Amino acid sequence: MSRLNQRLVAAAVALLALSIFSYWNSVSRAERFERGQKFLPNLNPDEIAQVEIVQGGERVTLSRQGDIYVVEESHDYRARNEGVNRLVRNLLDMELAKEVGAGESLAAELGIEPPGEDTVEVALRNAAGSDMVRLRVGNRFEGGSGNYVRRLDGEASPIFLTDATVLIDSAADQFLQKEIVDVSGSDVVRIEGPDFTFSTADEEYAELALERVPAGRQEKVGEVGRVKNFLSRLRFSEVHLADAEEVADLSFTDEFRYELEDGSGYVVSVAAREDDRYIRIGGFHSVQQVAIERDTSDEELQEKADILSRAEEMRDFNDYHGSWVYQLDSFTGEKLDLRRADLIEDIGSDEED
Repeated sequence: MSRLNQRLVAAAVALLALSIFSYWNSVSRAERFERGQKFLPNLNPDEIAQVEIVQGGERVTLSRQGDIYVVEESHDYRARNEGVNRLVRNLLDMELAKEVGAGESLAAELGIEPPGEDTVEVALRNAAGSDMVRLRVGNRFEGGSGNYVRRLDGEASPIFLTDATVLIDSAADQFLQKEIVDVSGSDVVRIEGPDFTFSTADEEYAELALERVPAGRQEKVGEVGRVKNFLSRLRFSEVHLADAEEVADLSFTDEFRYELEDGSGYVVSVAAREDDRYIRIGGFHSVQQVAIERDTSDEELQEKADILSRAEEMRDFNDYHGSWVYQLDSFTGEKLDLRRADLIEDIGSDEED
């Protein structure tokens, strides 16, 4: 072999040795625990199609449908996207304080295996239904912050202690999008209740007022405010499918109609069962179509576009909310019991109180 060939062979051997050492060193460094490292460093949240959370025998399953998640245990009612995002963010931000160990007795002691009453198991699945990540959050660290955690997917994983307490909501109710509508009382121009009507005078910017208040009497400010602002951050406490057995006997007899300044509005139908109040809600718009002429100005075109957009929003609202019956908490439900006699009082009586 020539001297040149010998040098080439030697160089190749050296490069091979260097490559093997670099690979071994990178693997060794990757396997070596470092305080502050992420628990789920390679998780891509965009690939998550389903989240399953189990604690104490209770299960909540969040499934992605387009741009939103739904709660399977609540008949696929919408989940709060911010609630799902917070859960995923908490998992992504989870940092580790130390590696604890892997023995069976240790896992049992720390609430990992078998899971304890407070143990939370989380599975993140992709669109194919396969686990991307499955983990358990066990006991809290006594005398400080942090929880013991272990991955259950893939090869056997050691138990780690996180550097901060892990907060994971684990009930379906905590993920539901409970806000139905949020309408400011200042946007309402007319209210028709079971035995009363609020309206504005003809002049612009007139205040919404109770009609036909007798002489010597006045609006009862507190109670009137509850009626006017009923749609402000309207939330439910429980939700039922409209044809569910548990609400089949309800009779929706009373009705409240709220008209807004943009020509849209909402109709709230009310049913009572003992101290509980249930509602069905629908939207409407006074304009269903608009005419556009050749000389229509840009400003008018935008106004007409806004009208059509709002009308479409009302149709979408009805398509969704028409399938549900909402149970209200007692404070909100009591507003629907108010009648004309509750909304007026003798002039000066508020001062005497």
